[in-house]
Amino acid sequence: MGKFIRLSEAFAHTILKEGMYKDIRDLLERINRIVPDKKVFGYLERNNDLKYHTAHQVYEDVMNLGDGLIAQGLKDAHIAMVSDNCLKYIIADISVSSGVGVFIPIDADAPVETLALLFAKSDTTAVMCAVRCLETVKAACATCPKVTAIITVDERVDGYLFYDDILQKGEALREESVYRNIKLDGEAPAKILFTSGTTGANKGVVLSNANLAANIINGYDVIMGKPDDTAMSVLPFHHATEINSHIMVRLGLGQLTYINGNMRNMMTNIKIFKPTCITIVPMIANMFYKSIWAGATKAGKADKLKKGIGLCRFLNFFGIDRTHEMFKDVYEPFGGNLEMIVCGGAMLNPFVVKGMKDLGIRIENGYGITECGPLISMNSDPIDEYRSVGKPCPSFQIKIDGHSADGVGELCVKGPSVFNNYYKDPEATAQVFDEDGYFHTGDIAYIDAQGRLILVGRKKNTIILDSGKNISPEEVENIIEVHLDYVTDVVVYPAKYGDTQKKVLCAGLYIKDEEKRRQRDAITRDIQMINKILPSYKNISYVELPDEEYQKTSSKKVKRTNLPVKCSGNGIKIY
Repeated sequence: MGKFIRLSEAFAHTILKEGMYKDIRDLLERINRIVPDKKVFGYLERNNDLKYHTAHQVYEDVMNLGDGLIAQGLKDAHIAMVSDNCLKYIIADISVSSGVGVFIPIDADAPVETLALLFAKSDTTAVMCAVRCLETVKAACATCPKVTAIITVDERVDGYLFYDDILQKGEALREESVYRNIKLDGEAPAKILFTSGTTGANKGVVLSNANLAANIINGYDVIMGKPDDTAMSVLPFHHATEINSHIMVRLGLGQLTYINGNMRNMMTNIKIFKPTCITIVPMIANMFYKSIWAGATKAGKADKLKKGIGLCRFLNFFGIDRTHEMFKDVYEPFGGNLEMIVCGGAMLNPFVVKGMKDLGIRIENGYGITECGPLISMNSDPIDEYRSVGKPCPSFQIKIDGHSADGVGELCVKGPSVFNNYYKDPEATAQVFDEDGYFHTGDIAYIDAQGRLILVGRKKNTIILDSGKNISPEEVENIIEVHLDYVTDVVVYPAKYGDTQKKVLCAGLYIKDEEKRRQRDAITRDIQMINKILPSYKNISYVELPDEEYQKTSSKKVKRTNLPVKCSGNGIKIY
């Protein structure tokens, strides 16, 4: 395994020798000039042939699409994208946000009502979409008179504009290009990204070209890796983490990123792409970790795996790494080359971070929020510390607001990647910025003696019991996830119980295995065991066992807006 070093150091004398990027257009022009023939994207065509795009091809596609869209009368348009992950999505994102207008990525699986709402909120005037989303998009646009054009991305459909035709129109205009000569205004809006709405309405976060460039620089300052890394893109592209902090960071280094078109094909495609690095959300990291141990147990190799981990720990003490030699069976489902996971989007269980490291797969546990570009910090230092999300990026000023005696309070940040406003929502904007210009993230955290950021939970999720005690549900959920490997979803929340309607701590456990779900005595014993680990005021008093998974956001976080306020009476009272 090669040595991991900070990306800014790894590329300081090559692609970054001219300094950091001032915007995405600067990034494109530089990789086209310095590494034009470098393969930067790989993807599977419909016949499963593996294809590549070089830095030069990406540059030309962006320029041609920009001219084509302008020729189509879409200069300064607000253009939404509703599509599965694909190379055309990335080209459109860069092209629109770097000179055509404002790019608005939206969940491809959003229902009609949500699409119509987001189109209206963002003043969308044109929509690019996958053909599978066309009927939904059409229905949403029927109530949005500002939308004057629909562009299909993957197939030509009669009566609609087609991406490839617009690209070819722009290519024909190369000699009289308008787009290639555009000078970007760093402070102009480039994207509108909608928050997930886990605890309230979606808000449109406006990010400028300067914000996007600052976020890339933040990535280079805190993410570690190797010059020859290959990455695999998994998360939906409408997430700020995936496009802004993964795709663009790797592209700016001329590194190869494989595009996984759909999360359902992730485990199949990872064997084809064989990446050394992958960016995922905590739910998928937890799934990886559980699947490794479930596979070992099923094969009767769990004890052997535990002994191997013990031996590797001993060897690592002397600077000897034999994990990839000893755990070949572990790596095979992930393509055989996986060395690093970058994880963000929600709190990650520290037990999973430590457990994956024991198996030779390093997890860089990051933290960010859409309003900040999104990257704020990354736990990338090679130390045995698993609770934190690392040190904040150097560009940020940090303060903990309203902190208690132990230093815990709301994390507030200020820096060049922080957004300026929610689109056409001055009231919501005013609520999150204080008089000193700090953005209030809504996350409860503290900073330890080494300057590392420790997340406790979301301010909006904090549970205040009748006793007055405050509990961050994420902390309890992490412990349940690690100790109850048969649980698919866990959500902890307050609910009223019994005749007295006393507020108690309830754990909703979705267990996919119906037979296991019926084993109420065993579940009771497991929760009692967990209660012994926790302080008494954090003990689970009641367990709900729903028949269906909890509703989630597209980033796989459980929506907390519709949780019950009363215990159902069909669950388990824990004594």
